Amino acid sequence: MKLLFIRHSLAVERDEFEGHDFDRPLSEKGVKRAKKFFKHIKEIYPQIDYILTSKALRAKQTAKILNSFYHTEYEEHSLLYPGATITDLKEVLKGKEGIVAIVGHEPDLSGFLKELMYAPNLKIKFKKPSLAEFEEELKSLIHYKHFEGI
Repeated sequence: MKLLFIRHSLAVERDEFEGHDFDRPLSEKGVKRAKKFFKHIKEIYPQIDYILTSKALRAKQTAKILNSFYHTEYEEHSLLYPGATITDLKEVLKGKEGIVAIVGHEPDLSGFLKELMYAPNLKIKFKKPSLAEFEEELKSLIHYKHFEGI
C-alpha cells in the first residue's frame, strides 16, 4: 500500500471565525492554492484509489478539491479529526489497498509518519497544503511536496 498524507489547505484564521474549530472553512486563498497544488500532484500521481478525510470542514473541503481531480472512492472519518492516533489511522485503513490519500491535520500527519517509519526523531512538518508519500513495503518516506516552489 502507498499512503499519501495530505495536510489541508489554508483555512480561515481561528480568531476570524466564531464557531467550533471543526467548522472552520478554507479561505479563498486556500481553495485556490489547493486547486493549483492538486493540478501538479495529478501529474505525479495519475491515480489514487481512495481518499480518506477528517470530518473537519477544512479537511473535507480540501479532500473534495482533491477528488475533483480523481473521482475516486471517498470517505469521511471522525477518527481522523485533529488529535487522531496511529490506532485511528489503522482503523480507517482496514480493507484498503493501492494508493490511499489521507487528508488531515498537523501534528497528526507527521506523527503517523514517525510511527510508521519507527523514526521518533523524524523532523517533518506539513505546510498547508503539502503531501508526503509513504511506501508501506519499504517503510520509508518517498516524496515530500508542499505548495511553495511548485
